[in-house]
Amino acid sequence: MLSMEPAIKRGLTFWDRALMPRDEFYERIRLVRAEMRRVGLDALIVSGNMYEDADLIYLVGGNVDGTLVLTADDDPVIFTVSGSRESFFLTELTWINDVSYQGALIGAAVRSALHARKVTSGRIGTVGLQVLASRPYQDLVQALAGYDLQDFTAALHKLRGQIRPREVAASRIALGMAEKAALAAERAFATGASNAAAVVEAERVARLEGAWDFRALANLDSDDLRPYERSSDNRRGPLLLWVATRYQGYWADRVVATAGGPNSEAATAIAAMTAAAHVGVSAQSVADAGLAVLSDESRRSALAYGLGHGIGIALNGSPKISPQSDERLTEGTLLSFRVFARGSEQPSFATALVQITPNGAVPLEPLAR
Repeated sequence: MLSMEPAIKRGLTFWDRALMPRDEFYERIRLVRAEMRRVGLDALIVSGNMYEDADLIYLVGGNVDGTLVLTADDDPVIFTVSGSRESFFLTELTWINDVSYQGALIGAAVRSALHARKVTSGRIGTVGLQVLASRPYQDLVQALAGYDLQDFTAALHKLRGQIRPREVAASRIALGMAEKAALAAERAFATGASNAAAVVEAERVARLEGAWDFRALANLDSDDLRPYERSSDNRRGPLLLWVATRYQGYWADRVVATAGGPNSEAATAIAAMTAAAHVGVSAQSVADAGLAVLSDESRRSALAYGLGHGIGIALNGSPKISPQSDERLTEGTLLSFRVFARGSEQPSFATALVQITPNGAVPLEPLAR
C-alpha cells in the first residue's frame, strides 16, 4: 500500500493551466532540443523526485516524479515512481500524454522507449540520475550500455537560468502566499500565541491560499532558527520567522521580525546587498557588501545561516550569495537575500526578494492568484 507521503508533504496539487499553459512547455522543449542538437545528443533522460525535482518540473510542469525520456522529434514519455493507481491522476498534472508506472526498475522500459523512437545507439544526455537509489540507478545504466552517456546538467541549468515571464509570475504568486502566511504568524504572535503556534498559523494560511509546499524556520525554544518539530507554549520575543511557499513549482520567501525595523543590522545588510546587485557583478561582491556593515558576531551568524541564493524553480538555486562564490549575476535572475544578525542585544532578521534588471536589483512585487 502506498503511504501517500508525497501528497502529505506537498499539500494542494494541481496544474494551473492559465498560468502555465501547454505552449509554455512546448517552448521549453524546443529550446532544450535546440541545445541537444547543438551538442550532438540523440536523446535526453531526466530524473527527479520529491526532494530534487527542479530539472524535471521545468520540462514536465507538475509533480510527476520519475524519469523523462526525450528524443529529437518524438513525443516524450515519463516513467513515474508513484504507482500504477495514480497514473490517471498524474496525467492531469502534466502536458505529456505518455505517463506510466513500470516499477522501480525502469532500465528495460527506458531502453524500449528509445528503440521505439529509433534511437538504438548514439549519445544520450543525462540529468538528475543522482536521485535514483543504487539498484534503480545500476539497472538504468546497465540498460543503456552501448550508448554514450553525457552529463547535460550544466546545459539544462543554463537554459533554466534564462527566467521566463511566466516563471516570474509564478514566483510572484508564491510571494503573495508567503506574505499572507508571514502576516498571519505576526498577528497570531501579537495576540499571545507561542512561536510554535505562530508557525502553525503561517502554514495553515499558506495551505489555504493554495501553496504546493511550505517551509519555515523560527526561533523555537531558543535563539537559533530551526524547523517546527512539536507544539510548545513557549514565547520568545521578538518572533523571528522565515517562511517559503511554492506555487506551480516556483518558490518565494519572506521573513517576520517583530522587532528591529528598517534600521536593524539585518535590514542594513540587506539594503547594502540590494544596492550592490547589478548585472555582471559577482555574488562574492554582493556578499561582501552585506558583511561589511555587520558587526563581527553578526557576521558569523549571517554566514552560518547563509546570505541568500537564486530562487524560483529551486528553493536554493544559483547563484549562491557567498564570499567564496565566483558566480556572476545575470539579467532576469531572481535572488533571495537573507540576513540573520545576532550581534546586538536583540537579534534581527531580514530578507528581500529581488530580480536583477539592467537598472539593478528591483524588489519583486506579490501577485494575487
